[in-house]
Amino acid sequence: MRILQLWSTDVRVKTSVLVGWPVAIFLFAFLPFKTLLAQDPNNNYCVNPQGAATGGFTLDKTIVCVGSAVKITGGIPSGLVNTGYIKEYDGKGIPANNELGPSFQYSKPGSYTILQVGTINGLRALACRTVTVVPLDPVKFTAQACLGRRATITVDASTLGQYDTYIIRWGDGSIDEKSRADMQTNPAHTYSNTTTSSPVIMIEGIYGTITSPLCSGMPWGESVKLLGAATQPIITALTTINDNSIEIKYQTSAGVSVELYQKVGGTYTATGQKGASAGTFTVNTDTKQVQCFQVIAQDACNSATAKSEEVCSLILDVKAANKQNNLSWQPYAGTVSATSQFRLYRINRNNAPVGTVNNRSSGTYPDVSKIDCGIQYCYNLEATVGPTTIKSNQACATGINGDTPSDVGNIFVSVEDNHPRLFVDPPPTTIGSFTMIVSRASGPSGSFQAVAALEQKITFIDENANASAGSYCYQVTFQNSCGLLSKPSTPVCTVLLTSNSPTGIDWNADSPFTPGIIDSYLVEIADSINGSNGNQYPVGGNTHYEPDPNDPNLQQQRYRIIVRSSTGDLSYSNFFRFARDVKIFVPDAFTPNGDGMNDEFIARGVYVDQFIMNIYNRWGEVVYNTTNKTQGWDGNSSGQAAPAGQYMYRIEVIDLTGLKTVRIGALLLVR
Repeated sequence: MRILQLWSTDVRVKTSVLVGWPVAIFLFAFLPFKTLLAQDPNNNYCVNPQGAATGGFTLDKTIVCVGSAVKITGGIPSGLVNTGYIKEYDGKGIPANNELGPSFQYSKPGSYTILQVGTINGLRALACRTVTVVPLDPVKFTAQACLGRRATITVDASTLGQYDTYIIRWGDGSIDEKSRADMQTNPAHTYSNTTTSSPVIMIEGIYGTITSPLCSGMPWGESVKLLGAATQPIITALTTINDNSIEIKYQTSAGVSVELYQKVGGTYTATGQKGASAGTFTVNTDTKQVQCFQVIAQDACNSATAKSEEVCSLILDVKAANKQNNLSWQPYAGTVSATSQFRLYRINRNNAPVGTVNNRSSGTYPDVSKIDCGIQYCYNLEATVGPTTIKSNQACATGINGDTPSDVGNIFVSVEDNHPRLFVDPPPTTIGSFTMIVSRASGPSGSFQAVAALEQKITFIDENANASAGSYCYQVTFQNSCGLLSKPSTPVCTVLLTSNSPTGIDWNADSPFTPGIIDSYLVEIADSINGSNGNQYPVGGNTHYEPDPNDPNLQQQRYRIIVRSSTGDLSYSNFFRFARDVKIFVPDAFTPNGDGMNDEFIARGVYVDQFIMNIYNRWGEVVYNTTNKTQGWDGNSSGQAAPAGQYMYRIEVIDLTGLKTVRIGALLLVR
């Protein structure tokens, strides 16, 4: 450059042609190579130097932390001049801007290429080196308390970074150095009883080792509240629901998690069912085999710190025998201890207690309490062991009872709406399922034929019998669910009310009661022509009754017989309407002579409501007529005494029932 300065401008201009080649040679030799050689802006010169000379340099480290410097420590070839460095070479040509070094610093993690650019003997010289910049992000984690003053940490895998070593400071002075693999297994630590109940745990990532660190990341801390030891969980109930399901209820300390374990092949295996504090597990299993369970307290450290007592299911079987059901079971197989003492077995029948067994080793119980044939009895067995209740499956049997039903109780028959109705007290031994068989005969001497078989009923209305047509007798037999029959009852018969004479009413003496007998009869007037109702007349043991023949109003009445038994029961007969014919009394002669005797021809009658009387002479002429039943003919006609002789009369009456009666006859008038 100093040579160029010796030339004046005018000279350079005038001699430009003469000096062009020397100047070109000078510029080629001394100006920077980038002005001398063309370059490809898309070429990666670390991969394809394009004939450039080989440069060179060394770094103090190939891995550096964010914010730390990497330095050039040597390795530069002799004669390399005009040297510059691109610290973040992107592989696209040769950038114009460069740095001189000798150190470089990076603010972001990543892999970087450093490009060296210089000249050797007028030729372009290149060299490349790679440096890795690692992050210093914190290693994030969560801390969880475990039972027994333990704590475990779970590291967020996305924040483990590229650290070689991890330092855990547990907050009680303890420090652990862990590898990446260690950190992925949830490290745990146990604290002494003198440690604060809420220590702060710190984790720091280190590149290198704790004794020879390259650099370390930002520490991250989490506090944890320590837990004491767990109390023993309790299975409070084990209930067999059906052939493949068991329900288990449990309790444990507040905030403590538990897992259900089931004994399989003599070894307890986790079922995968977990809970906390208190709850219910349902297990699908073969309940026809004894199944045993434990509830085990667990924590974040997956440590089984406390176990419940072993609780096992009960399997009940029941078989029917005559007059009893025999229950059997395998004696309780679960743990019995000072805190879980066996107390008793309780037997429930149809959801009600029926008996207890106090011996744990016992496995049988006979139920002899009122077993009826054909009745289904369902049982379950409960064992009380300490605080736990174990309930078996339900087992059922149909009762067997070989006893013939006892004699039928009280029976009586009455008439309602003109049909016999039977009332029965069943035998005492037919409690439960039974059939009442009713047989009927026409009268006590007739042949009994079954007319009804009634399930679980003790009354019967015989719709096919007309109680006004005859007396019907009934027998009852009870059949239990085993098909055994009671003795037929003593027959009972309806009371038939009728009339066997023109003067009164009659009824049969057959008893409508058993075992009671007839005490007395009452005749009840159900209605009458004059409107009287409900009058009752005791007649003792008589079976015939005549209304007062002199009562002019008692031509027709409706009656019913009420029968009273020796035990106070009442039976009713059919209703019967009894009617008597109208009565008319007519003299055949009269003497109207004023002597006070037979001076008037008068007709007298009973039950007469309307009355017409005409008197005719021998020529058929009416000489007298009247509609007054109390008034007679005095022997006069048209104000004159009628001649003695024979006359004819015609009397027409309508009785109290509306029936018309006509009487025609001859009379003699004597003077």
